[in-house]
Amino acid sequence: MIVYNVKRRWFTMKNDAEAYRKAEGLPPSGTYTLRIESRDDLAALLNGLCGIDGIHRYVEVVEEPVPEEVLARNEITNNPPDCVPLFLVKDWEQRMKGIYK
Repeated sequence: MIVYNVKRRWFTMKNDAEAYRKAEGLPPSGTYTLRIESRDDLAALLNGLCGIDGIHRYVEVVEEPVPEEVLARNEITNNPPDCVPLFLVKDWEQRMKGIYK
């Protein structure tokens, strides 16, 4: 399975990813290709996403490290972007404090 990542968005088709990259004004290195070829590769990816066995700065199934600019662009922070509705932000903040409705 192959998927493409550009600026925290995932695409199934390379043409779509490249069109989005160009529209965002990013260089060719702005498109990252992720290949999952086996169940072990998928498990390694999911473990990395969940932070199991430490936080990985690259997916173990990839032969070369992910470029730093891609990592920085995809960094997950505790500050939700402006596009997230306020009621979801407030609910998330309450859950982070251990308060569940």
